[in-house]
Amino acid sequence: MADRIETHRKMARRMYQSQVDGYKVGRIERHGGWTADGQVHEPYELTLFSPKRGDWTVTVRPDYPDPNPEFQMYWTGMPDFGIRDYEVFPHEDGWVCRMVFKGTTRDGAEIVAHQVDFATVDEQGRVVRMEWYTDPNQWLRVWSAASGKTVDEVSALFNTLDGFQRLIDETIAGRDARG
Repeated sequence: MADRIETHRKMARRMYQSQVDGYKVGRIERHGGWTADGQVHEPYELTLFSPKRGDWTVTVRPDYPDPNPEFQMYWTGMPDFGIRDYEVFPHEDGWVCRMVFKGTTRDGAEIVAHQVDFATVDEQGRVVRMEWYTDPNQWLRVWSAASGKTVDEVSALFNTLDGFQRLIDETIAGRDARG
């Protein structure tokens, strides 16, 4: 059991550590936190959960999930955005991670958001369920600061199909158009 718990600790560290300094290098390293050995050898199903959306399933592949588009969006409005503090609580079935994200807007305002992840790892050493819990108002401010949209505009966008992906795409396209 102790080895399994330590494996989960290492998986979690791989998942979150690159989000601490990613803004310094302009990308989030592919962390390999989804599997015990850090490699996705064949596609598998991952169930995601958030209180707003409920359960949905994605396929984990060597190239997905990729956190870089999301972080490119954040860095558009907050060039230093990332995890500033995190603590991992591994257990036999996975881990819990408490995170504090921070970023400074281009006009100098500090934006803070908290998140807690609950990861479930199967007997093959793969994260098969990831739940996250946040303060929605904090994250609306993050997305507003990143995108340049008002909190109300972000909230309305999130009430549409694929709203989060559209926010990422629109923010990056707007940044690229400004050059």
